[in-house]
Amino acid sequence: MKKRVTMKEIAEKLNLSINAVSLALNDRAGVSEETRRLVLNTAEEAGYLDQSAKYTTSYSNKNICILLEDRFFKDMQFYGRILLGLEEAAKKAGYDLFINSFEKNHEIPACVEQHKVSGLIVVGRIDEEYLKRLKGYAIPVLLLDHESVETPTDCVMTNNVTGAYKLTKYLLDKGFKKIGFFGDLKYTPSIRERFWGYQEAMQQYLHFPSFEEGVSYIRRYSVLSKVEDAVINQDAAGLAEFYQTLEEQPDALICSNDKMAILMCKALSQCGLKVPDNISVVGFDDIELSNMVAPRITTMRVDKALMGKKAMECLLKCMEQPKEKVEKLVLDVQLIERDSVRKLK
Repeated sequence: MKKRVTMKEIAEKLNLSINAVSLALNDRAGVSEETRRLVLNTAEEAGYLDQSAKYTTSYSNKNICILLEDRFFKDMQFYGRILLGLEEAAKKAGYDLFINSFEKNHEIPACVEQHKVSGLIVVGRIDEEYLKRLKGYAIPVLLLDHESVETPTDCVMTNNVTGAYKLTKYLLDKGFKKIGFFGDLKYTPSIRERFWGYQEAMQQYLHFPSFEEGVSYIRRYSVLSKVEDAVINQDAAGLAEFYQTLEEQPDALICSNDKMAILMCKALSQCGLKVPDNISVVGFDDIELSNMVAPRITTMRVDKALMGKKAMECLLKCMEQPKEKVEKLVLDVQLIERDSVRKLK
């Protein structure tokens, strides 16, 4: 049998009194927050919390779980900035973060299953059934960059629809009419929202005789499936093949995000086209790389660190003041003009 850990052993390891360790474990006044955190972490590592369940609540009151799908770890230019915002806000409020990823098997993180966290933020897309299972653990859950249509859950979102609408109108105002959209509508809800914003602007300002004719026009210049794999794998040749399937060559392309826009410039070069001389390209998100490539990408700026900060603030509010009504916070975006859009004569 595994030897039981004692409070005395924790005290001796940390060179503290047994009384100080007891105060920390019971979340009582009399020790500093730094000492409390040190004691709780040491007790957790030693397995003391597992054999003394009454102290688990004290430990969970200092921890929050961050959960995101494995594939989003490959997008650290976007989600990495969000995580930094989350971490900064959590640290300011006196919380530590447990960052976990999940795959298609949808395992419940041990920290959630063992009730060692007091809140959970899911970053990016999550399956509805998995979300329901997570909420079954009766801890506050907040969605970041995703909204559930089936399970009412607090969320913090980017204003994707309005942002894409404004981006499309920006191109229309410059005189472009043959504008296409590149993005996999099955990949994330955010991409679908950006497509809807683009489509709404095209329908409204090009005055098609019918909605169906507008849809037909849009699809002539757009690719709306499978292209995200090319971006993930940085396959410019594959993206070029998608471009060559278009019924008609567009004058401008709205890409689902900046990573797509940057790779699109390379793909178009392989097709013998130069951005912006032959075709204009815009992105979305304003990742750092979009301002470092040539041409620099015109895009819609998403304040990623602010998203993380606001999400943490919303979760902490839910933890402190449980409420009945679900809230949705939508953060605005900003047009950033650079070099990837040419001036029409």
